[in-house]
Amino acid sequence: MTYNHKPQQPLMGAMQLAHAIEEARDILFSAPWLLESANPMQEKAAAERQLKNQLAAALDQGFIVHDPLHPEFRCFDQHSQFGLFNPDNRYHIATISSSGTYVIRGKRGNNAYMEVQVGAGDAGFNENLTSPKTVSQLSSNELIVDDEGYFEITISDTQTGENWLSITNGDLQATSILIRESFMDWESEKSGTWYIERVDTRGEPSPPPNPKLVHEQYKRASDYLLGSTKGWVKFVDGLRTKIKANTLTPPKETKEGLPGQWNSAGYFPIHSDKAVILTIPRSPAKYQSIQIGDLWFNALDYCHRQTSLNMSQATASHDDYAKFVISTRDPGVANWLDPAGASTAFAFVRWQGLPEGYTFSSNPTVELVEFEDLANKLAEEPCISSEQRKAQLAARQRASLTSARGY
Repeated sequence: MTYNHKPQQPLMGAMQLAHAIEEARDILFSAPWLLESANPMQEKAAAERQLKNQLAAALDQGFIVHDPLHPEFRCFDQHSQFGLFNPDNRYHIATISSSGTYVIRGKRGNNAYMEVQVGAGDAGFNENLTSPKTVSQLSSNELIVDDEGYFEITISDTQTGENWLSITNGDLQATSILIRESFMDWESEKSGTWYIERVDTRGEPSPPPNPKLVHEQYKRASDYLLGSTKGWVKFVDGLRTKIKANTLTPPKETKEGLPGQWNSAGYFPIHSDKAVILTIPRSPAKYQSIQIGDLWFNALDYCHRQTSLNMSQATASHDDYAKFVISTRDPGVANWLDPAGASTAFAFVRWQGLPEGYTFSSNPTVELVEFEDLANKLAEEPCISSEQRKAQLAARQRASLTSARGY
């Protein structure tokens, strides 16, 4: 897609961002699935919600995680999400420079899985959604902590300490750090603490606000908003071309964007008289989950609706697989995924921390059925009453509101 929406004269500061918001909105409203939709007003509402999320992320990029001299971790949550934000995750990002030496200090939590990734490249700033190329990384089983769980990670060009990450790798020059913590038990698992410092410039003051700096911050936010908005529309449109509706792809490695993760994906038009049964193979992964969002890659309300389930939350009826149901009406089974008003549900399955060399014995499968036939199709699946469902959602809400993950 090509978008030509340029001002007649250069804009500065907040006016540049205001123009970027207008252009981003036009991009979203030109998405093919919105133009083809039988209910365009519903899709426009979802697009506006995604615009808000992208704007919040863009402001973070412009004004918080922009300075490699004075890095600061920003933790994303459901209010600044993009790219189908995982409700089981806590993400921390910071900007760094390959010319610096950085130290991350903290205390290890009890998450199910964790990755610290030093990346190269400006992810989100162009419509190709170029993922950071991994310069170096550290996973859960590699992090060395003391007897009380405290740790120190050094990021530099010379190996230092027990937990060391290289800031360069051949031609790759680090520009960012991403920490991804994944949780299976919302009640008992807690996040670690993470503090970053650039030690080779310790004691240097931050620059005072000035017109040049503020303009650069607004420009960074504007560039991110436009690049990310174009990128996600282009990405989803490509998925709709590559993947047939009502199917799930075989598991594949995510690679650069999120090292250590495998995924399966598909999209499903929602009809009130139909239901989708997804059969997902179980695995020895340290973390495994399924989530549904909409075509805008909005994560649906996962605090007050059951729009995601990990394998600790899901009810298993078989050792080798678990079944999930997507339907507008509650089907009376425990593993219901609520599309929460989405006209199309985008399903995403994640596996993290798989044993080295592991191969899946089977692929995810999909069955599209009449809603009235669900009882027969799922006769062996655990049932759930309306009162049990209410209690299930109440527990989910309680865990969401008290979680250390920032919900």
